[in-house]
Amino acid sequence: MAIRGSLTEASLPDVLQLLAMGRKTGCLGLTFANNFGYIYFNDGSISHASIVNRGLGTEEAVYLLFTWTQGTFNFEPGATPDEEVQLHCIDPQSLLLEGARRVDEWALIAKKIPTFDIVYAMDRHKMMEIDRGLTAEEERLVPLIDGQRDVSAIIAESRLGEFVTAKTLYGLLTTGYVIRIGVSTRSRAPARADDKATEHRNLGVAFYKTGMYEEAQREFRRVDTLRENDPEACFYLGLVALRQQQWAAAAHAFERYVSEQHSSRPSVFVNLAYAYEQMGELERARTAMADALSHGGRGDPLVQTNAAAMAVAAHDYETADAALASARTLWGTRRPPPAWFHYAGLAAAMVNDLDRAIALLGEAVQVYPGYAVLWNNLAVAYEARGDFDEALRTVERGLIEDATLPQLHRNFADSLQRDGRFDEAREAYRRAHSLDAL
Repeated sequence: MAIRGSLTEASLPDVLQLLAMGRKTGCLGLTFANNFGYIYFNDGSISHASIVNRGLGTEEAVYLLFTWTQGTFNFEPGATPDEEVQLHCIDPQSLLLEGARRVDEWALIAKKIPTFDIVYAMDRHKMMEIDRGLTAEEERLVPLIDGQRDVSAIIAESRLGEFVTAKTLYGLLTTGYVIRIGVSTRSRAPARADDKATEHRNLGVAFYKTGMYEEAQREFRRVDTLRENDPEACFYLGLVALRQQQWAAAAHAFERYVSEQHSSRPSVFVNLAYAYEQMGELERARTAMADALSHGGRGDPLVQTNAAAMAVAAHDYETADAALASARTLWGTRRPPPAWFHYAGLAAAMVNDLDRAIALLGEAVQVYPGYAVLWNNLAVAYEARGDFDEALRTVERGLIEDATLPQLHRNFADSLQRDGRFDEAREAYRRAHSLDAL
């Protein structure tokens, strides 16, 4: 379940402790003014954090996010970082004390350094009057405080990080070694449309990954305005429309992408096929899926799985079975995702191979025990084979793992009724009905 809230009502430290105690996995997105940051969790530990358009490491990003006392947060369960980022395993509790200290220090620093576009210079006469010696951090900063670089440039070139640089500069200002010259002319120069488009695109991607779809849509529309025919903006506008179940808008975005690009990646055609399918345009959906396969999708296990899902919807179970077998071969030693097991078990059952369906779904619930639909499918397969006791045990285990699927309660009720346990069956039907109403 996604969690949303305001940082004025729940502070970031409180939210971090809540996610850590709940051993949550997913992405916490935070917005403040025009800034966006995110913190990824894996089983309650912080695995990665960043602030969009800021080159900060994980811990530095979290410390800076602690200073955001206004804005909103949104937790998207199950979201994971991109494969190329460096992952960590940090206990949020270990950051809270240092984070609180830095928040207090940032409040003092901000009084002397309110923005990072200020230009400072060294006061050499004052340094000679007050000869107290320089720390290692000050030694690194002094050559960079030349009356031309602004604070942002000093941070980038010193490589000390925002906090250490700002704290060191604060110390030099307090001593009187540094004087303010003015504001960087670079900051007053109008940003190029291309630079603005890149910033909005980065924000849009971050919003999308954390489930903030309206915000993502807003940013990609800005990109579309600033940079004509931007392929990434077009692609993500289609993805956002899919998430919002706006099938016609999604189809239009992907059609536009295909028409404006000389070559298209298979995922564009897969998403276009899904949009067509939801609109009831099945022939166009099949054509788009064929395009996905012909544009490199035959060698992509996810595309093959999506092709199988479409074949299942069309009751073409033999084609689905073949596509799923191809997908598993392509994954090699890697574990297929839950969707593959779902369709593989269903296709095997529909071609009357119940033993294989049970074997596949039995494997699935071992590696993905938190997916209620897999337990439900396994119970149905046992029931179809006549193993009613095993079906009941499977449903009971599924409810222990995840009790949010109405159909699982309904099947549980059917099994209880078959066993003559009518009062318990009635209660299970009531729970199913309550979940349906949510």
